[in-house]
Amino acid sequence: MATMLPDDEVDQGWRRPLAVALGFILIALAVMAGALGVSVAVAVTAILALPPWRDLRRLFPLDLAHSVLLIFIAWMWISTLWSPYPASTQALTLALGAFVYPLFVYDIVTLKGRGRKIVIVIALISALAMILPYLLEATTGIVSRFFAAGAERQNMLRDATRGIAAIIMATPALAVLLMQNLNGQKGKIAAGLLVLLMIFITARFHLFAGVLAMLSGCILFAAGYRWPRSTILIATLGFLIMLLMAPMIMPVFAAPLDGMDLPLSWEWRVKMWPYTGSLINVHPLMGWGLDASRTFSGDHFELRGFSLPYLVNHPHNLGLQVWLETGLIGALILSIALALFGLRIGSARYLSAVQGAAISATAGVYLVFFSITYGAWQDWSWASIAWVAGLLVLIAPSKPPGSTI
Repeated sequence: MATMLPDDEVDQGWRRPLAVALGFILIALAVMAGALGVSVAVAVTAILALPPWRDLRRLFPLDLAHSVLLIFIAWMWISTLWSPYPASTQALTLALGAFVYPLFVYDIVTLKGRGRKIVIVIALISALAMILPYLLEATTGIVSRFFAAGAERQNMLRDATRGIAAIIMATPALAVLLMQNLNGQKGKIAAGLLVLLMIFITARFHLFAGVLAMLSGCILFAAGYRWPRSTILIATLGFLIMLLMAPMIMPVFAAPLDGMDLPLSWEWRVKMWPYTGSLINVHPLMGWGLDASRTFSGDHFELRGFSLPYLVNHPHNLGLQVWLETGLIGALILSIALALFGLRIGSARYLSAVQGAAISATAGVYLVFFSITYGAWQDWSWASIAWVAGLLVLIAPSKPPGSTI
């Protein structure tokens, strides 16, 4: 006699849970390799785990926040008409990501029963496994020995800091998943060890932005657990301030640091941010056009015996890059989209205290990285948002019957 499965298992089958589980493994492998492949892993997973049409049609009409984000991407595309950078493909990749990355999250939202439990186990095992090569390098230096001294080894270490940053982005969600899936004190101890381990690895790699991100995440986690909805809204406000006020804040922040004994990368930023502000003042309304940041490499300054360009690829601040390339118009549109996303998440009907804490901590981590480190349009960072959002979905109970996304 055939074993009878619960209705949700019969309805769901095993293709989608196994595809998502495979996706988490692919993401872990990509993070081990420096995180650039996260975008491919997320996109492949989104397609392999595609829900049936009866589920997909619930996504239409598109959410207002998502619609405004698409308007922003359309403005980015239009800005290529006056951009000095030839043949930019950033708008195309972001437009594809705007559809594929939310689909990855939706694949996870619609998982049920035992399939969902398997995905949680695989997500945890694969995520913890991807820490190992960075831990080995931090404690023994053995990984970098496989790369030739000089530029090859430096490139490997640079890629490693990007992979570590990706893990830091996922740490709040992973810590909560450990607490939820290991009984009693074991879960809390495991979560605490994960956080301490990531602080250790980050410090060993001299990733100052990562240390700040971890600190920001811990503070917002504590606040988010006590006041989940309010803290999410405060984190959203932080993003809006960083985005809208960047041309005023960042040059002022950099001014007193100029001339101080700082690490080379920070001295470079101290020169970069006021320079970017001066460029924004030339075309404040519409910006210089998408990817224009890549073209301002002619102006140089002297630092520690080197002649360095003020700006290379991007200004290491999301707000400055959005203003520089898409102007006030782009900054306003993106701010509206972020505000709508924040309001929607903060007012979610089934938001628990622990999920609110994890979301708040994750927002704190991203706020630091986008403020002082990574470029606005990097595919791997946007894909990592989808990956981490999927982990945050797994923190919550299965979607209640009759609820909406």
